[in-house]
Amino acid sequence: MFKFKRHFISVFLIFAFFFGIGINVADGHSFVAEITPAPNSQLKSSPQEVKITFGDKIDKNLASITVTNDKQKTVTSESVQLSENNKEVRLKLPKLTSGIYKVDYYVISSNDGHPMRGSYSFEILNSASSQQEDKHEKENEAVSPQQKDEKESTSQNSDNHNHMMDDSNNTQPQETDESKGNLMELFIYLMRAVYYLGLLLLIGWVFWWDFVHNYSTEFKKKYLFWGIIIQMLHLIGLISMILNQLNVFASRGLISTLGFSFDSHFSLMWLVSFTLSLIGFACLFKNRWLDFLWIFIIALAKVLNGHSIDFKPTILLIISNFVHLFAASIWAAGLLVIVIYWRKQRLYIQSFLPLFSLYALLSIIILSITGIFTTVFFLSSADQLFTNWGLFLLAKLLVVIFVFIIGGLIRLKLKKYKTANLGLFVKIDFILMTIIVFLVSIITYLNPLP
Repeated sequence: MFKFKRHFISVFLIFAFFFGIGINVADGHSFVAEITPAPNSQLKSSPQEVKITFGDKIDKNLASITVTNDKQKTVTSESVQLSENNKEVRLKLPKLTSGIYKVDYYVISSNDGHPMRGSYSFEILNSASSQQEDKHEKENEAVSPQQKDEKESTSQNSDNHNHMMDDSNNTQPQETDESKGNLMELFIYLMRAVYYLGLLLLIGWVFWWDFVHNYSTEFKKKYLFWGIIIQMLHLIGLISMILNQLNVFASRGLISTLGFSFDSHFSLMWLVSFTLSLIGFACLFKNRWLDFLWIFIIALAKVLNGHSIDFKPTILLIISNFVHLFAASIWAAGLLVIVIYWRKQRLYIQSFLPLFSLYALLSIIILSITGIFTTVFFLSSADQLFTNWGLFLLAKLLVVIFVFIIGGLIRLKLKKYKTANLGLFVKIDFILMTIIVFLVSIITYLNPLP
């Protein structure tokens, strides 16, 4: 209990320090305000450029627009241009022929590093066909109603035939492109889940080391071995997150567009996280206060790279999300300790369970309070609950309810000293935790604003 008080008092003292000095951050969240040419528009002539305007500033080094024709070939190799206020991105186009063109864009908010990826299509009509249609209309005015009906019937049959031919030619490429995009999106979500799971487990694993380092030599060796595994998991996830920010993972496959700069605070936080991850292999599990400082900085770097810095009250949201992350780490890593040692180190785990049960209960309570607090400020209207972000948030809430039920059963068995099948409930709890991490990886990727 003394260690518990010592750790949490230290955390809140540091929070008070940051709350006192304050942090100046932006209070807006980028969104697409205007697109030219408009999505699904039909143009009579080739546009001079593609222009996309955002509601807030975007990172000038990580903005890209790609325009491809119906043969999936890029129509220009020109670089994008940004406006002086960094809210508008343009791509000059050559003279395009008639056909359907697809626009893929990718930008990152310079405030919170939130990625915005989207695509849409526009069509350029055949000018010769347009003139023929005008001539056809004039001819219709000069003929009798009966002749007009016959011509329209013939023309409609011809159009239907051409339309069916176009559909048969275009359906397969569109479906293939969409399926590739969905697979790449799923891959991005999985990589984000690896990052979040690695981060949570690593922070918690370092935290719990202070409580188990007095156990047997065999226990400690295995614990440190798993510590290296978790560090590697975190590093892989972190690198994938950075590559995702660079838009290396695109719907058309791996694209090398490495132009990362550190003139924005979110990119600086990625650099801090990456540096700490490498330092961790050499310095972790050796000094208690060095360990505690390490997990504090890496958790803070993550919080300063999320949605919380784009909403008000900013300081309170940063503190709330930090506490949320720390509590989730304690719960997740504690579950992993029990799962790994349950079979061969049952005696140690039985002594560890009461301590973990107390921390897990406090963590779940803290997670609920901070989660509700954050959601209240992220929700500007009830309509957000019907967006993708809101639906995944509700799904997470449903899983959390199951976590409360399983946690209650675990505590009840501990009070009655019925630990025979307790391992099964812990495994279920661990699976639910993994599901929550995957949902969080999606929620933090989506824009909270409708």
